[in-house]
Parts: sequence; C-alpha cells; structure tokens
Amino acid sequence: MLGTIVGLIVLILVTALFGWLTRKAWGAARGWLKWLGILLAALLTLLFALMTVVGAVGTYRLFRAYSVTVPEVTVAGTPEQIARGEHLADVLCAGCHSLEGDLPMSGGGNLSDDAGMPLGDIYAPNITPAGDIRDMSDATLFRLLRTGVSQEGRATAMTSITGPRALSDEDTLAVIAYLRQAPPIEHETPAFKPSILMALLTGAGLVPMDVPPAVSPVTVAAKAPSLEYGEYVMDYMDCTSCHGPKLDGAVAPPFPAGPNLQADLYAWSQQQFVDEINTHAASAKPEEVMPWEDVSRLDAIELEALYLWLHQIASQ
Repeated sequence: MLGTIVGLIVLILVTALFGWLTRKAWGAARGWLKWLGILLAALLTLLFALMTVVGAVGTYRLFRAYSVTVPEVTVAGTPEQIARGEHLADVLCAGCHSLEGDLPMSGGGNLSDDAGMPLGDIYAPNITPAGDIRDMSDATLFRLLRTGVSQEGRATAMTSITGPRALSDEDTLAVIAYLRQAPPIEHETPAFKPSILMALLTGAGLVPMDVPPAVSPVTVAAKAPSLEYGEYVMDYMDCTSCHGPKLDGAVAPPFPAGPNLQADLYAWSQQQFVDEINTHAASAKPEEVMPWEDVSRLDAIELEALYLWLHQIASQ
C-alpha cells in the first residue's frame, strides 16, 4: 500500500505545481503568453487532479475490506474428488501458481510481467499446504476461489481472473480437496504491492474488481461431449477474455487482444482443433500469452465439448 500512497502524494504535488503555474501565468505581461500559459497549465492541473482522484478510488478498491459471507461447505476428500481437483488445478491454477507452469503450486512469478506493464508486485502465492491456505478453513478457501476475497477480506488478483470463479460448486470443492493433500512445499512469494499504475487502472474500471455480496451456487450439466458442457469449459478456461465474446479478437483494454479465431474454428474439424492445440503446446515458449499447455491438459471429453461450443460461436 505504501507504494500507491507515495504515488498519490506525487500526483497531488504535481497537481499543486501546475495549479501554481496557472496562477503565475495569470500575471504574465504579454497577452498571448498569458492565455497560452493559463490554458496549458490549467489543462494539466485538471488532468493530474483527475488522475489523483482516480488513483485514490483505485487504492481504496484494492485495499478496502469486502464483506462476503463465508458459505458452509463440506469437502468429502474421496479419491475421485481429489483426482478431479488435481486435474482442474493442473489446467487452471498451475500456470500462475508455479514458476514451471506445472504441479506442485509453490508460487509463481510476477503477474505484472505477464501483463507487460509496471503494475507492481503481484505474485501468485504458494497454495500448497505449506502456504497460507494451511490457516484457511475450507469455507474461506471456497470463498476465495469463487469471489477472489482473501481470508482478511481484501480483494486479491483472483477478483480479476474469471476462470476459477466459473467452476461449479462440485468442482470448486474438488480443487480444495486436492489442495489439502498436495505435497507441501516451503516457499514464500513477495507480498502484494500494487503500483500507482495498478491503482489508476483499477480506479478507471479497466481492471475489474467484481466482488459479489455473497457466494452464489453454480451448477453444471453432466460431464459429456455436449454444447452445454462445452460452454462450461469455455467459461472456466476464460477463452473470451482474450478472443472476445464472438472469438473475433475484439476485447476491451488493457488486456491484450487475442487473434480472430472465427475463420479457423469454423473450418477446422474436431481432430484439427485438437492437433492444433497439441502442436502449439509442444513448442510453446514461456513468453507466449496463449496458455497452450494448459488447454492441452483438458481431457478428451472436455476438448470435444469445448470444440462443439466454440465451433457453434464461430458459425454464427
């Protein structure tokens, strides 16, 4: 929080400086110089004043306490539930919570690097039993996965990552079941320290902080190669955040736009779709934005269902 406070102080000082320059310009002897100085200095004063207000709003949203009711949950911890949770964690969580992009999830790199912007220290934490989750109840962890709100009530980066929040209640419990018995790895990641740019983007609404007042139940159709299940897979894989609701690459900033997939998905057969994923996953480079390896970890039913749903969107 200190970094954003310092940034806000700098913005206030710059605003005051241009306000002072506006006043000085008023006393200029030459008319054209006077009015030009007033215009420029006043515009810059208003600009930095606006940035100060937006940054203050963003700082408040980043560090305020959110009151979200902790749900009552029961984690069975059966072998089947743990296996399902391990699969989902490997697909959805390991890409951020592991430096290698694979299990175990002892903590990842700075998400600012992935964004390509100086957003501060935003590290995906260690979520093995040796990390902070050891002090969380199953209900608190369920709330964190579903809403992004931490044990302390603060919004985390998970509030802006929609994938895991789309998981059904059953699948969310499965992830918790796996996390509880995963191998504990001792590793501490840097604390959350957003920059003033992060506060500005948050205050402007470009980084969503969508925290619901309560945890709503999420159900899903039975796992099958169907359109309904394909829509569910697309939701938790969060395809539309980069490729747009119509898969045409039209997304709102500041997130990078993915390529237009409509033509390819309309023309590809299911096997071509799977082959394309596996081919890119085998040669993927760390700097690539597209999580090819994560998508390639989906099982045959999930891939078929995803193809059916995406192909339907591309056909519209």
